[in-house]
Amino acid sequence: MSCYYPLFGLPAGLEASLTFSSHTLNQCAKPGQSAPHQHQLDLALYGSSEGRWSLYDRHTLPHFADVEVRASTYGLSPGELLVAVPLASDSPTDTRPELLPKPASKRLDRSPVAERCSLAFHWRGIISSYQGEYPLRMAEVKGGSFLSFDPLLKPDPAVGRSLVVLVSISRIHDPSPLTLELFNLSSRELLRTMNHGKNRCTVVDLPEEGVNTGPLVMRGRGWVGIPIVIRLSREEAPPSMSVEHTHPPTELFWEEDRLPGSRIVKSAWMGIQLNSAPT
Repeated sequence: MSCYYPLFGLPAGLEASLTFSSHTLNQCAKPGQSAPHQHQLDLALYGSSEGRWSLYDRHTLPHFADVEVRASTYGLSPGELLVAVPLASDSPTDTRPELLPKPASKRLDRSPVAERCSLAFHWRGIISSYQGEYPLRMAEVKGGSFLSFDPLLKPDPAVGRSLVVLVSISRIHDPSPLTLELFNLSSRELLRTMNHGKNRCTVVDLPEEGVNTGPLVMRGRGWVGIPIVIRLSREEAPPSMSVEHTHPPTELFWEEDRLPGSRIVKSAWMGIQLNSAPT
């Protein structure tokens, strides 16, 4: 499974970083062949700018070591997104491609194991990491829909701060305006409509968005994405942080029921029509 790796800006006090390794274990050698433990790869960073992709940086992976890139190095503001793309070291560099280059893979076999890249979050001297891959197949989806509901999406100001970072990547530069809607799960009341877009991230600060009830449902049309939930302790408490992600409706079902079951769940929410929405 070839993947992209997002790096994004966050509110003040929080920073994201990516750590990509030249070493991988998710590979099997062919009979009589030894599996290599390092690959001749570079890590290129692209951002969406003026209707095209733009190359920001390109790092050569050291042998048997990692490369770390931090959002602060590139001055990323909340919502700004760079996409890290593994590329063969001998591949040419296109500084202004129309399509985001396809990521190179380190795997030798076809095992369904993601090539991990650590996406870490830094806050008040502590770090919490998360598997930071964004699958190529998601970045190639045209249109689509987004629906997320999970106990993680229930804000709890008494415990601390809850941030949802919603990442959407498309190989094609598409500036079309999109929306993200927040609902109360029990009443199906629309709580808020927010602007969203591909090749960027939307940061939802649940208490500050006026959403103090829950659990919540998040809905979007014309795009797909991955929501990352960051839970922070209260400022007066010792620092603690957790990072998780919610799962799409397909993960509620097994095998042949995955797609039919997901369609039933989505139809109950995607069909809600609204005359107006608060912003």
